[in-house]
Amino acid sequence: MSSGSSDPAPDTVVVRELVRGAWVVVLGHDDFGNDDEFFTVGGHSLLVARVMAQLGQQVGARLPLRLFFDHPTVTALTGAIEARTGGRPGEREVDAL
Repeated sequence: MSSGSSDPAPDTVVVRELVRGAWVVVLGHDDFGNDDEFFTVGGHSLLVARVMAQLGQQVGARLPLRLFFDHPTVTALTGAIEARTGGRPGEREVDAL
């Protein structure tokens, strides 16, 4: 159970690092926080497809583009990907909505 710590679970850390890494690659910089919206730090809709393709490949799941638009921060997208993959990246495939 929970120890009362606010530290994220190990799988959360892994997924968050994947999400943040994908953003860094497509944006060409890492000057953003985990709660900054992608579109306010230089992202645009064409880059969303690149981010989601990279993340889908890394977690072994098909991730719909809509997921990104509904969760446009590193923190929110991390949680959404974990919810769709059962918190275990790379272990199951998720169908697009």
